[in-house]
Amino acid sequence: MHHTSSRTLEPLAPRTFSSPLDPLHYVSEVHSSAIVGPDVTFGPGTKVGPFCRFEGRVQVGEDCRFETGVVVGTVPMDRHYRGEDTGVIIGNGNVFHEYTTIHRSTGAGTSTVVGDNNYVMAYVHIAHNCRIENGCTITNGVQLGGHVQVGDRAILGGLVGVHQFCRIGKLAMVGACSYVNKDIPPFFMAQGQPCRMRGVNTVGLHRAGISEDVVNSLKQAFLAIYRSGLNLTQALERIEKGLLLTAQTGAGREQLESLVLFIKASERGIELRSGPGEKEK
Repeated sequence: MHHTSSRTLEPLAPRTFSSPLDPLHYVSEVHSSAIVGPDVTFGPGTKVGPFCRFEGRVQVGEDCRFETGVVVGTVPMDRHYRGEDTGVIIGNGNVFHEYTTIHRSTGAGTSTVVGDNNYVMAYVHIAHNCRIENGCTITNGVQLGGHVQVGDRAILGGLVGVHQFCRIGKLAMVGACSYVNKDIPPFFMAQGQPCRMRGVNTVGLHRAGISEDVVNSLKQAFLAIYRSGLNLTQALERIEKGLLLTAQTGAGREQLESLVLFIKASERGIELRSGPGEKEK
């Protein structure tokens, strides 16, 4: 009788990195197959999965998680990039699922920025100079062009494409498979190819603890902009001289002021198409 020997393959042990922020605190874990450049720092509690790659000047905060194949800090896909010193800054508590890519910025001394507690699903691309605020949900396959800004707790559905320099307002929601080429105002919902405004993000606002009185004020603002027949200047005047004057502090004033400021600051212009598109009728 012949005896065959067998051996169990031991999993590769993760490397541990002491945090530069607090070397006595718990460490971050980086899988041994990951590629980490010399100018990359991880905060305590961050975990990097297999086959991830971190290149260039990258700063990652605490308690982040990078699943298989995430790539951060590689050269931006921008013809204007000339090798200048740029980077990526990522805050605390973020999750990045498989094969997400985050490119460093263009323009000396600048960074692509991701805030805190964002949940980024698989195959997402965050291009150079993007700024993602806090608590956002970015679903599978979303593609963000350069310089895109996404406000607090915004939600982007699967396969959404956002044109460079566009802004998505806080607590806005963009439905799956949409193409965004204008700014999407905060607190509202949009969906379509091309994108069209659909109404107030009522569910998202309620989940954020926004009261029904505030939601109703935002609904009145939406009607002024998209259903009144007024042009945008007239609609803003109606909001500022009507809704804002009657809104009590804490009962919609903050949200209405934020909405008006977002619209006035728009360089590309806000999305003004609304209702069903021709193919939906």
